[in-house]
Amino acid sequence: MEPESRWFYSVWAVLLALFVVLGPLGLPLLWRSPRFSRGTKVVLTALTAVYTLLLVAETVRVARFTYAMLASLAGI
Repeated sequence: MEPESRWFYSVWAVLLALFVVLGPLGLPLLWRSPRFSRGTKVVLTALTAVYTLLLVAETVRVARFTYAMLASLAGI
């Protein structure tokens, strides 16, 4: 079976892997996919990096907020 015909190389499967399921772990799938141009791959890689950094920053913010709330409830 040729790479172009495999379902996991489809545009929607790759975008779903990058932004919903796997995040940066979906990058190898993007770079192996023949359905994206080199420029599109670079842009999607940058967007995935920014998206991942935003999610990590938000997770840290929520964790700090939660810790502060728990500490205030416990009287720490």
